[in-house]
Amino acid sequence: MKRRNGIFLCFADLRYRLIYYMNSYPLPMRAPPMPPRLEHKGPTLDTLHMVESVLRKFDEPLSLNRIKGLLPRKMMHATLREAIDHYKRLGCVTEGSKGVMWTLNVEPAFWKVVETWEAR
Repeated sequence: MKRRNGIFLCFADLRYRLIYYMNSYPLPMRAPPMPPRLEHKGPTLDTLHMVESVLRKFDEPLSLNRIKGLLPRKMMHATLREAIDHYKRLGCVTEGSKGVMWTLNVEPAFWKVVETWEAR
């Protein structure tokens, strides 16, 4: 190993003085589908934020009625359903027979299993 300007050089060609370390990145996620065309106004960003905040606090599935009870203000069932569907499309939420749960997971094997689950 040669030393130049206080830096040890361990390459055969001395023109290369930097070493780049790459982290092992998770496997690529599949791209979420394009959003459906809305014929009416969808949930507001504030509504989406409220729903996300409630879902992230719990490590267990929540029913829609329980989510509505935990929200800081009242929300119509249709609006909550649209917010849940929005997060399902993005792959952040999983819905099963016991309710809805925040499950942002980038492993493709996990999502293959989720697609086989029966939604209510």
